[in-house]
Amino acid sequence: MDWDEEIHVLATKFAPFIESGICIHDGTQKLASRNEEELFPAASIIKLPIYLYYYEQAIQGNLDLMHKIKVSKTGRANGSGVLHILTSIEEWSIEELLQLMIAVSDNEATNRLIYYAGLESIQTWIKTKKWGKRIALRRYLMDYESGLVNEISPRGALEILKEIIELGNKHPTVKDQIEKPFLLQQFRTGLPGYLDERAIPNLEMLNKTGEDNGIRHDVGLFRYIDQTVFIAALNKDVKEEAKAIEWMEELGKLVFEFLTDTD
Repeated sequence: MDWDEEIHVLATKFAPFIESGICIHDGTQKLASRNEEELFPAASIIKLPIYLYYYEQAIQGNLDLMHKIKVSKTGRANGSGVLHILTSIEEWSIEELLQLMIAVSDNEATNRLIYYAGLESIQTWIKTKKWGKRIALRRYLMDYESGLVNEISPRGALEILKEIIELGNKHPTVKDQIEKPFLLQQFRTGLPGYLDERAIPNLEMLNKTGEDNGIRHDVGLFRYIDQTVFIAALNKDVKEEAKAIEWMEELGKLVFEFLTDTD
């Protein structure tokens, strides 16, 4: 597959509707990219480094994922997620909050996790990472009044997801636990949109979406038999949401064609 040509064709087709950036990697080498270092408003993709932070700390023995965190009934962040609805439950384990943060993109779970670890602590940890300059965690979710924007680049988003998966591979006892919310992701209209794992043997798709006004992102891992492809697809200034989703679905279909072409 000529990735550069395929990406160029898609970029030309969808240019009137979105500003986009992508990065595609097979786990060993980069396959293609476009605007990979450009910073985009992160939306819920900012949840990826928070997820990695907690599992890394847990594996190092610095925290217990079963520890319960009190979540006040009032003032919960709305938007995506379920905690702002399930207000009768005030204690959640760190692991439960992590699963909710990814699988249903829960904003309140994310904010509780940021608060528990400390925003500055996570920011300092991010600076130690090779992808640290490709991401900026500046505020809590839904805190529009701050005037701050969380940002991430396509390459940064891909590298974070890749490190999450590698962490599970290095520690098999928690591999399934780490990957579970990505495999059970509620939002599948982006990169996996044209595909159905139930109808395609040996295909697994793990992804995390992000959306806000004028923003539609998806970052994913496609596994087919013994092959893998990581892909980050970020959009901003989206003029037609359906076109942004179609663009991501087309990319996902290309990834699957690439994987099956090498059978």
